[in-house]
Amino acid sequence: MLIAPRALSTTALFLLLTLALAPLGCGSRVSSGADVRTELVPVKGKVTYKGQPVAKGTVTFEPDDYGRPATGPIQADGTFTLGTYKPGDGAVPGHHRITITETGIKSPRDALATRLASPAASGLSADVDAEHSEFPLEIH
Repeated sequence: MLIAPRALSTTALFLLLTLALAPLGCGSRVSSGADVRTELVPVKGKVTYKGQPVAKGTVTFEPDDYGRPATGPIQADGTFTLGTYKPGDGAVPGHHRITITETGIKSPRDALATRLASPAASGLSADVDAEHSEFPLEIH
């Protein structure tokens, strides 16, 4: 099949435009190569139960409006540091519902563990911003 010169130039132009505009399409990078992520606030805290540090588990801050959840392992002294994209990089600013899982705390019929694992039922929340980035979490 023989392609007419005009059709060839239209095809070549289409391919050129497609390749030139491809970096502007989907993904988390813009044409400059800068990362398109929300600014994060460093978040840390301490989890206690009946006044004593919780020695294991995971804390998760789930933002209400937008953004990825931030998680962090609970250390032996009850402290945690949250990360959204990598460990310790922080959480998106805004209101968060908090869950605490895998603590090993025993309660009748594991009611406490079930409640703490649900963002709607845990009763824990936090407003994260530059002035509010440290959160003591007392489990009741």
